[in-house]
Amino acid sequence: MDKYIQNLIKELYHLYNFNILEIGSVAGSISDWGVYGVHNNNLNIVLFSDLDHYRHIDTNILKVKLHNIIGCSNLTLTIVLLENDTSSIQQKIGDWISYPQCELILIDVNLNRILYYSESANTIAYKIGNCINKLDNHNKRRDKHSRFIIRGSEITYFIVALNIIFYIITAILSKNIFSSDINVLVYMGAKVNQLISSGQYYRLILCMFLHGGIIHLGLNMYALVAIGPLVEKIYGKLKYIFIYIFSGIIASVFSYIFSPSISIGASGAIFGLFGATLIFALKMKNRINKEFIYSIFSVIAVNLILGFSVANVDNFGHVGGLLGGIVSSLVLRNRKNGDS
Repeated sequence: MDKYIQNLIKELYHLYNFNILEIGSVAGSISDWGVYGVHNNNLNIVLFSDLDHYRHIDTNILKVKLHNIIGCSNLTLTIVLLENDTSSIQQKIGDWISYPQCELILIDVNLNRILYYSESANTIAYKIGNCINKLDNHNKRRDKHSRFIIRGSEITYFIVALNIIFYIITAILSKNIFSSDINVLVYMGAKVNQLISSGQYYRLILCMFLHGGIIHLGLNMYALVAIGPLVEKIYGKLKYIFIYIFSGIIASVFSYIFSPSISIGASGAIFGLFGATLIFALKMKNRINKEFIYSIFSVIAVNLILGFSVANVDNFGHVGGLLGGIVSSLVLRNRKNGDS
């Protein structure tokens, strides 16, 4: 049920510009989250419950709490009731209509449709119905196509393919599919300070497409596929390319300045994507789940700590890439002008 609510909230946010609201633990509510939006100079607040628990909601106390959170007293409360036990719905709704404290909307989660709604809740019911239809269509498309294909993430998969091609060439020249020959890596463009100082600046870019072994490649590509599609969606394809390349170059520059060791790998550019995601999350902190921000901080912190704890890891490159992603995303605006 939590996933259903989460998806419905996302659609209300994207389709109708509803704001996401964290209410915390409320008796009778089945979610800590809701949404609110303005309609006819009135604040419409939507929370979630079910037929077994909605009467435990004390609407007077809840409205005071909402007033303290949002700072508005002119509000309308709508409770969306979610039920997945289709066979017992008719037995449970005997007196739900005679509940004057707030507006009610009943959704059959299994059928994925609205069964009933209060007459004065027709506007919000219409919007929720459109969101349900969109989610239903999305699920049908997802079932039709492979669940591993992420539409709109072509640049991410192109970068992954490019890294794999470079690795295949490296493996052929190294005559070893599991580990890359250091001489081959240097030949193909690894970051070597002395060679860069002599004018081979192209190594600052090529080194981000080279990897020392199949495990190194696999871990980096896994991280890229995990974070890349999100950044690509937020910022758009051209800005995504700029963030990735710029972060990778800054990572190489940091490594060149602070580390004498030979360096390779996409991790600096990937740290840049984490930095760009962090900046977006901070810009949207009032409209997205706070747990998302904490998770980004955690991922960055854990990876930096692991980097400093493991030998032969280019930590200066990671820090440089992170800073490159932060700087580039501060300069660039996301494709929906900060309102993605």
